[in-house]
Amino acid sequence: MVNAYNKLLSLSKTIALMNSVGDLLDWDQETYMPKEAIEARSLQIELLASLAHRQKTSKAFAKALSALIDMETGEINDDRLTSAQIAALREWRRDFLKDSRLPNAFVKQFAKTTSTACHVWKTAKEHSDFKAFAPHLEKIVNLSRKKADILGFKEHPYDALLDLFEPKMKTAILTPLFSKLKLPLTQLLKDINIKTPFLEDFLYRHCPKHKQLEFSHKILYKMGFHPSSSRLDTSAHPFCNALHPKDTRMTTKVHPENIMSCIGAVLHEGGHGLYNMNLNIEHYGSPLCQQVSLGIDESQSRWWETLIGQSYFFWQHFFPQLQEEFPEQFGNVLLEDFYRAINAVKPGFIRIEADEVTYNLHIIVRFELEKALIEGSLNVKDIPDAWNAKMREYLGISPEFDGQGCLQDIHWSLGHIGYFPTYTLGNLYSVQFFEAFEKTLPEWKEHVSKGALDFIRDWLKENIHQYGRQYTPDELCQKVTGKGLNEEPYVNYLKKKYGMLYHLNGVD
Repeated sequence: MVNAYNKLLSLSKTIALMNSVGDLLDWDQETYMPKEAIEARSLQIELLASLAHRQKTSKAFAKALSALIDMETGEINDDRLTSAQIAALREWRRDFLKDSRLPNAFVKQFAKTTSTACHVWKTAKEHSDFKAFAPHLEKIVNLSRKKADILGFKEHPYDALLDLFEPKMKTAILTPLFSKLKLPLTQLLKDINIKTPFLEDFLYRHCPKHKQLEFSHKILYKMGFHPSSSRLDTSAHPFCNALHPKDTRMTTKVHPENIMSCIGAVLHEGGHGLYNMNLNIEHYGSPLCQQVSLGIDESQSRWWETLIGQSYFFWQHFFPQLQEEFPEQFGNVLLEDFYRAINAVKPGFIRIEADEVTYNLHIIVRFELEKALIEGSLNVKDIPDAWNAKMREYLGISPEFDGQGCLQDIHWSLGHIGYFPTYTLGNLYSVQFFEAFEKTLPEWKEHVSKGALDFIRDWLKENIHQYGRQYTPDELCQKVTGKGLNEEPYVNYLKKKYGMLYHLNGVD
């Protein structure tokens, strides 16, 4: 059985390497690839996607997997395997059953379509030209509907797409969950809107691009990144490609007049990167060296971006350094004013720059639009109007142009329909995890105020990162927090933090 498991792992490593080459091509396309190379790049990505899919669904892989687990029942064929190996087999079987349903021709078509669409989206966003992007999005929506039909679902076609990013998550779970969030979030926003806005104009002073990147590298170094195993570059939309635990590619977007946009993106992608870096490299190629879900993955990025990166204690250490690097911009700014400014609540158009109170309202907009697109109650051509209407309903604002609205984000061009709800799930998971972290390390504020972040990284590695997909998202949440996913801790966190910041209802 040891030999059988190692044979399966060897086949899986080959697939992982193929996928990492595809990810490398994606990274290059978003960072350094010449624009005119898109046609060749689309064919390259199509070829790699096809080769990887053939390997994942090959007779050799099926035979190696079947020797260890019953493909119909999921029953393990040998009781000498470790619990971690059994979990890996469970996840291998899950992936194989999904992958084998998708015809190779469909996988090739989807990869080529999204590669081209991603390229078109960049230009469409720059020129706020939804009509140019619409035909490509139409193809992606149609292919996504077809994918849902191929994969199968019991209740709603969107469930099949959700499950690709957040295993076992369903529309029937998200709909009431989001409804429970919507009311307290919109009420908190109303309570804050009647308060005097914080002074924050100093956040929008010109900061040279190269100096923003230099400062970002200082933060990443403190988080645990080193140039020998990671990179930070720039792209139209920030992302993190996890090629290998020893190769993490992160990007940010630099706005010369908004340094916190860059810093927030770096902290966010750094959270993803640490998850990748801290996976168990001994199991590379297996599900034990993969993120358990996008929701858990997003919990790590939001943890670093908001719970740490927007805390007063983080900036007790980093704000003096920021003042030293940018004396003209921040030299005369008080830490207390800076802290309030970076946590100011103000409805905005761009999700990645949204404050904590309004952030999830952006996700709910996306979820409702995606659900409507997949079930066929919304046509692609009507997206701009539908988007603007929901923004007015939930956030009280309406984009002036589509680049500020429905074209703001890269995910649809990548074919990632079903992805967006994981951002809100990540917020919910992050706060539950953080409550467990605080109970274990109540002195964390003092350490962070002195610039120590390594103990946070170690806690996350020990409790979350090292397990890969050994546990399901719900099992991991139960293991770390002692309870299942719940919106109440997150809502309470927001009410407490922003109640204190804005002096709401006597909260001090």
